Amino acid sequence: MDKAGYKRERAYVLDKYGKKVETCHIADVKAVLGLTRKTAPNRISTASKVKPCPPELWSIVEDAVRHVHSDKLGG
Repeated sequence: MDKAGYKRERAYVLDKYGKKVETCHIADVKAVLGLTRKTAPNRISTASKVKPCPPELWSIVEDAVRHVHSDKLGG
C-alpha cells in the first residue's frame, strides 16, 4: 500500500478545496477506479463498507486520486 499516496491525496484536497477527507474515503474511490490490489486485512466484511466516500466528496476525492495517480490511470 502506498501510504505516501494517501497523504499526497489528502494534502491535494486540503490545498485545492480546503476540505479534509478521511483515508477511507480515498480508499473507496481507489477501489472503484481499480487502484487497489487486495482487501485490507482488518476489514470486517468484504460485502459492506463502514465509511464509504459520501457523494458530496466523491468528485474532489476522485480529482485528487487522478492527480496523484495519473501515470497509472493513463493520464
